[in-house]
Amino acid sequence: MSERHDIQEAILKNWANLGYITSSRINDQLFLDDESLDAYLEAHKRLGLEAGYLSKIVEEKKLERDFIISKYDDLLYVLRTQKTCKPLYEIIIRELAALILHPVARNVFYSISTGESVAKVAGRHRITYGKTLQMYNSILKGLKLKKDILATYRKRAINARFLSLADNNKNINVGQEEWILQLPVCKIADTRLANILYNQDVRTVKDLLEIVSGRGWKSLLRIEGVGKTSYYHLLSKL
Repeated sequence: MSERHDIQEAILKNWANLGYITSSRINDQLFLDDESLDAYLEAHKRLGLEAGYLSKIVEEKKLERDFIISKYDDLLYVLRTQKTCKPLYEIIIRELAALILHPVARNVFYSISTGESVAKVAGRHRITYGKTLQMYNSILKGLKLKKDILATYRKRAINARFLSLADNNKNINVGQEEWILQLPVCKIADTRLANILYNQDVRTVKDLLEIVSGRGWKSLLRIEGVGKTSYYHLLSKL
């Protein structure tokens, strides 16, 4: 049969073992079904079977395999990253929870957001499962409305701290804060902004704070030559 179809006997045996063609075995002799073999070969001819066809399929499958592996590699990386960042996420969630005034709502938000089951949280507070979900979704919507507060939190914290330093710089007794006040502006501003401030007789952080304590931080943007990029770079350094 292998000679009739010009196919190696080993290949025919392999096809039979894989179940591609019908076969039977008597003692150690393998018998192939002619009709099954003809149908198998005809099917591949219709698909355009040629010398390099199977190798093309193999290459395509290899590419598919590599793509699937890469996707799972990405997923594993994300999972490992999430595990590493979990303590940071908990800090952020705790800070968000601090914006919630009602103690039960605050605990519901924090507990579910850090992975505790909804059923367990509901049981602890003696409320229904559905009510707990409704409360959690309502809290999320409320926090969404406060997104501007969160977005400007760091900036407002910087303003509050350094304006406080500016208002009380004559009474500073803490060495660490004193050296901050004496820091040259070139250490916290880019070269362009530092030169502009020097021309305004602003040479140290203390000089800078004395200006903004009365006029506000955005008054710096009104100085000729000061751009938003330099301004926000300065704030980030502070």
